Amino acid sequence: MLLNLLIGFSLGAAALLMLAFATAYRSLDLPLQSRAAGWVMLLGLAHTQWSHLAIAASSAPMPLDRAYVAVLFLQSLGFYWLLLGLLRRDQDWRRWEWALPLAALLAGLLVPLAWAVPLALGMGTGFALHLALLLYRLRGLRRWFRLELPVVLVFALMGVATAAIGLWAPLGAGWVLYAEVYALLIAIGFLGVLWLLLAVPDIAGKTREAVAQSYAQSTLGRVDVEAKLAELTRLFEAEHIHRDEGLSLARAAELLELSTHQLSELVNTRLGIGFSKLVRQHRVRDAQKMLVDEPRASVLSVGLAVGFASQSTFYVAFREELGVVPGQYRKQAAAGAQVAD
Repeated sequence: MLLNLLIGFSLGAAALLMLAFATAYRSLDLPLQSRAAGWVMLLGLAHTQWSHLAIAASSAPMPLDRAYVAVLFLQSLGFYWLLLGLLRRDQDWRRWEWALPLAALLAGLLVPLAWAVPLALGMGTGFALHLALLLYRLRGLRRWFRLELPVVLVFALMGVATAAIGLWAPLGAGWVLYAEVYALLIAIGFLGVLWLLLAVPDIAGKTREAVAQSYAQSTLGRVDVEAKLAELTRLFEAEHIHRDEGLSLARAAELLELSTHQLSELVNTRLGIGFSKLVRQHRVRDAQKMLVDEPRASVLSVGLAVGFASQSTFYVAFREELGVVPGQYRKQAAAGAQVAD
């Protein structure tokens, strides 16, 4: 019963994340290989969880099959490539890394089944540790990494634990225990990711921005900074580009005829904030006005109108900027207006 609940939750979480990947995160500035890797990872985890039902019900000495093992290798690589696209510049991809998908697939097809689980999950642990190192190098740029780094380290520890059980299963622990433990850890992993996305809804955009800053040198040498700053102000205050929920650093840079590095440096050095925060401030400012001027409009409709992708991201951003949620702000504003009258 518990196994069914864990697998059901994981399949639902995978579907929810795939929907978010196709909608709210569709404009995220990610290299194509990382975006494809994200789909491979989510589909792979869903397949792995579904397979755990058959493994737990099997009485065969070796209930694993080649499809399960191949997916296990590919989902580990998918996890790595997805986050690598967030934590590293596009131009830093190395030629030898393009051989990794073929190597993972060959390993899934050729490695003896008894050794496949610990090898695949050991590989995933190594990937998670490398990602944790990349996050640690960015620690000075973003305070949110105090949330992200522990999550990635937990994933690494989960990989170690599952690899150990996978190694122990044919030696006496049994594959039923392996399926139950791994299903539990995958469900915990999905829970951790969902919690992180709720705690920091724009985490992906902030991470990409931090990476751009970490490599930025002086990119504005030949740029008319004052003119570009004035144009940026016009785009936000007159054109209201922040109301486009798909607005990204890359899109804004294109409108200004700058590179993403140049725009990031311009915003950080002249405005003292990151691009994501600039967008959020303008959206919250517009929402403040709409909440007061349009009292019959629902809070959700206001959030969507100013550019937020969902009610949860609207609430989190509004509370971070003003210390209250939108509904409370509207009530306080209405009460203040009555007192003034």
